[in-house]
Parts: sequence; C-alpha cells; structure tokens
Amino acid sequence: MLTGAGEAILGIALLIWSLVPVYQMFLIALDPEEGEIEFTGNMWPYGASLGGFHDVITQEARYLEDFWRQFGNSLEIGLMTMLLTVLITSLASFAVGRMRLGNSGLLTNAALLTYALPASFLIIPFYKIMFGYGLSDDPWAVIATQVTFASPFAILILQHYGRLLPLEIDDSARIDGASALQVYLRIYLPLMAPALAIVAIWRPVAASPSWPLSRLQAAPSTA
Repeated sequence: MLTGAGEAILGIALLIWSLVPVYQMFLIALDPEEGEIEFTGNMWPYGASLGGFHDVITQEARYLEDFWRQFGNSLEIGLMTMLLTVLITSLASFAVGRMRLGNSGLLTNAALLTYALPASFLIIPFYKIMFGYGLSDDPWAVIATQVTFASPFAILILQHYGRLLPLEIDDSARIDGASALQVYLRIYLPLMAPALAIVAIWRPVAASPSWPLSRLQAAPSTA
C-alpha cells in the first residue's frame, strides 16, 4: 500500500509524464525553425514566435490551405461519432442487460467477434457498402464506419458497468407504472453517467488515428 507521500510522488510523476509531450508540442509551435528544437534539447526555443499560429489561422502555411474546412470536418466526424456511439450502445446495453433478453451473452459475444478481423481487412467491404448507399466522398461514411467499429467494445463497457446496478431498481419503477422508455431515460441513463462519459471521451480519441480508413471512406469514387 502506498503512503500519502508515495501517492503524491506517483501523482507528480504521472503528471509530468502526461504534460511533457504537450509541452514539447508547444515548443515546436513556438520554434521559428519549424520544429528543429526537438532535436536540440533546449528548454525554450531561441527567438520564440507566434508566427506559426498566425499561419495556421490565416491558412498561409503549406499543406494548410483548407485548414478550417478540414478542422470542421474533423469536428463534425468526432462529435457525431461520439453522440451516435453513446446513443446506440446505451440502448443496446439497456436492452441486453436490463430487459432480460434470452441469449443476451451470445449477442454481445458475437459482436465482439468482429474484432478478430483486422480493420484493414474490412476497408474494401466497407467502401463498397458506402458506395452502394451513395455515401462516397461524404463524412457520414466515416461516421458510420467509426460507430460500427466502436459499438461492440462500448457495449461491453456499459454492460459490465450496468451489472453494478441492481435490477430491483428497474422492477420498482415498473411496479410504479414506468414504461421501458421511462426506465431508460429516468433511471438507466442517470445511473450510467460515469460509464457513458468514458465512452464519450474514448471514442473521438480512438477514432483520430484511423487516417487510412477515414481517407478511403471519404475518397470520391471513380467507378
């Protein structure tokens, strides 16, 4: 068991470990030599400048001619992926875990089997599906793909957290005349708020590195 001093030291070490990459990115942004400071070991760039931020905001830097449009697309994809993942998986976990469905474990395990295949194997099938729905070169193709990949694991998280909530709470509400929708909205969602927050934070962060998948799904079709 850690003592109070040990916990404080561990907390400080983890804080430094987390903030050093952020500080390094900030130094690179201030460096007028376009990031060469990361190889010099200096704690502060010589002749620090905010010119890099100006170039980004005004879209004058190379490769950033469409920065605001790209930023808007990323924001739309991230927010919609988060909202749809939370909505769909909360409904699914409520149905599987609280409605006493038969073979509920089989349903969730079958969904988790999709992770047995690498995402790279599914890029072409997903692209053909999105093309069939007329979603080529559309952010909704990326959103639908990200939600599909996220849902099985998010359902697993919510289902395990939901097991901590006694089913007698739902039964009491139904005795008082609450419908399934009322139980979901007024009991399940408020009690599941911590787990829903984890899913909401995790999904945009996990979706951001999926550049090859997103690039292919949003690519215009030449067929």
